[in-house]
Formats: sequence, C-alpha cells, structure tokens
Amino acid sequence: LREPLTPELRDEVRALIVQHKVIFLRDQHITREQQLAFATQFGPPVIHPLQKLKETQRKEDLPQGMHTIVPPTAEYGHIPKRRTWHSDGSWTYPVAFASFLRGVEVPEVGGDTIWVDAGAIYRGLPDRLKARLEGLYVTHEYKELALSGISHPIVAHPAVINHSETGEDLLYVDFIMHPWIVGWDRADSEALLSEIYEEVLRPEYHLRLKWKKGTLAIWDNRSTLHTAIHDYGDYPRRVERVVVGSNDVPSRDPSKRFVLPA
Repeated sequence: LREPLTPELRDEVRALIVQHKVIFLRDQHITREQQLAFATQFGPPVIHPLQKLKETQRKEDLPQGMHTIVPPTAEYGHIPKRRTWHSDGSWTYPVAFASFLRGVEVPEVGGDTIWVDAGAIYRGLPDRLKARLEGLYVTHEYKELALSGISHPIVAHPAVINHSETGEDLLYVDFIMHPWIVGWDRADSEALLSEIYEEVLRPEYHLRLKWKKGTLAIWDNRSTLHTAIHDYGDYPRRVERVVVGSNDVPSRDPSKRFVLPA
C-alpha cells in the first residue's frame, strides 16, 4: 500500500469493500502518511471536529484527516457502559463511505473489533418490526461535540435505508449517537430501539477480528456497525483511523435518492 493504486485496481478494491462490507489486509507496516494517501484514493478525508482538541491533549501532531483511537480508560477516564455499536460518520451530511483502521500497538490477548452486517439484521427482523420501522427517521446526535464546546447540527436518517450501490435494505441506527425516533415519545422510542438492539447483539450477524500489528481493516459504514471489545486491562492499545466521505445522503426509496454533486 505504499504505492498509488491504478484507477482500475482502486475500483476493484472499492467494489470488494462494498460487496463484502469489511475486508482485512495483514502485514501493512506503513506510515501514517502512506495510510492517509491510500485511504483518500477512495474519497475525501472526514475531518473530525475533535481531532485537534484531542491532539493537543495527547501532545500529538497527526496528519489532517487521521485520528488516533486509544483505550477509553485513557481518553474518558472510564469504560463506557452505554451501547457502543456504531457507524463512523453517520452524524455527517452526507454520510461517510469507508473507514481505514490500522493496528499500531495491539495487545497479545483481547482488544478485538466486531462488525455486524446491517443487511442481515434487517432481513432477520420479524415482519412486525419491519412494518414498524417503515417511514421512521432516527436522530444521529453527537453530544460529545457540544460537551466540548463545538457546535454541530443533529441529523436524522431513515431507520431503514436502501444501499445506493447494491440496492440492499439495511438497518441504519447508530447506537452510540443517542438515537431517538423523530416525533415519538422518548419512552416509546427507547422501547422499539431496545428491541432492535437485541437483534444487533446476535452473534450470527457478527464478524470478529483479532488484531495484529500492521493489520488494516476497511469497511463500508453504510452497511455495517462495529464495536471494540475492552477486555485487555491497561495495555496501551492504539489504532489509527482515516474515514473517507461520500456524496451519499441515505434514502429508503431508491427512486427518490438525493446524491450531492461530487
């Protein structure tokens, strides 16, 4: 991955990401700059609003568009107890396309990442839940930005979307972004989302990665959710990420899809 891809190879890799939803490349001992250069062949980098703030706190100087992800014990002072299944860039508009995450320092035991297939979840829902989800919009609210003094709008997307490239129906709820069904009472919204969340936890929909140094994971954020497992004590786990954007605004009805100009 140190060298630029030909347009043909880039398109082939992109097609594999969309088809398989998540792919892994082992033994990619590349620099931050090489990782960023590789990822941005697939789209513009998503500049995270908290990047510079966290860089200052950690005394780092990362390339613009790259984020370091460290254990919650170091970043937040505690292990989060809320739901952690999420999609990178669901809170942006348009939404992010893909994430490129590289293992820099990883524990010998633990620290795995798990992805869930959002299409398989939707197909596995009972018909009564599919019917209830039709026409609903769910908020994607990045409250941590407001807590850091950064202004950012709350966006809402359909609870079920149609993938703009494959046509697959997908559950599109980001459980770390404080979801709320638009127009619903809070209690009723939480009751339905809790029922959906139980489906997300079913292991038959999961793919689990054992990290090694130099592993690069790439996934389509529109068709997956993911979470990291914090089971490695105080080991200094460190992975570095680039998220690339798209011009895709999620839609339930492909005939009414709105795509921003490139």
